[in-house]
Amino acid sequence: MTGKNCQIKKVQYKEIRGKPTEFFVFKEVINMEKNKSSIMGIWKFHERVGEKDLLEIATEWAKDDKYTQLYIRKVSKDQLGIGFSYQGDGTKEAQDIYFNTTSDQLKRKFGNDLAGWDIASTSTLIKGF
Repeated sequence: MTGKNCQIKKVQYKEIRGKPTEFFVFKEVINMEKNKSSIMGIWKFHERVGEKDLLEIATEWAKDDKYTQLYIRKVSKDQLGIGFSYQGDGTKEAQDIYFNTTSDQLKRKFGNDLAGWDIASTSTLIKGF
């Protein structure tokens, strides 16, 4: 199986427990274009906001192909957050549009229960998506 973003390589080991054995190794290859950048961060919510509410929002966002990662996790003792990676174009304008649009959506839904955020564009991706 090969494709735009993946390749499978067949590796044969001489012997395992006395038998010749073949293994298939899957390696995902990510080709980030030079003008692409991920906007990464976490949206933090007051303890009154439950996982069910956040799951509803994250499920809606998951329909957008620009989200490459979404997860819900604790951000403090009693608070939860939605972590994300969103494919931008590397410009400050794209990050501002994402932030303004998404924060407005969350403020309309949760009001003051949107407790904060930690958002930045990546500059150097070491390993991952």
